[in-house]
Amino acid sequence: MEPTGDFWGGLGTGIANSPGWMVVGALLVVGVLFVWAKYVHPDTKEIKLRELEVREREARNDAERIKANAALAENMRGLRDSNDALAQQSAALAAGIEESKVRSRTMGDKVDRMASATEHIRDTTDHTHEIVEDIRHHLIGGEGTD
Repeated sequence: MEPTGDFWGGLGTGIANSPGWMVVGALLVVGVLFVWAKYVHPDTKEIKLRELEVREREARNDAERIKANAALAENMRGLRDSNDALAQQSAALAAGIEESKVRSRTMGDKVDRMASATEHIRDTTDHTHEIVEDIRHHLIGGEGTD
């Protein structure tokens, strides 16, 4: 809706009949509004745009940080699983070693018993040999000729 010619005519008549200070004041108000609209208001928009860019950049950084933390958590889960598996393998190997120690002790005991039995057999054989030699010496007399 545009002002009519009567509006502009009335405005001109009102300004012409106004005191000088009022015209200067009106021009000053219009000038301040012009300066504000031309220079100050666009700076406010730029500041808001910069703030918006900063927030967007922070949101992207947060999203990347969340992805990195999720990947790190997944890696930590994998490491924990690997450590658990290694602990189980170590426990199984330790149990195998303990079982082997028990078998070794058992075999060692058997060898000791066998050594005692072998020594007893050797002593018995030596004693039997001495008795046979003694009998032969008495029956044949003296040293025999073989």
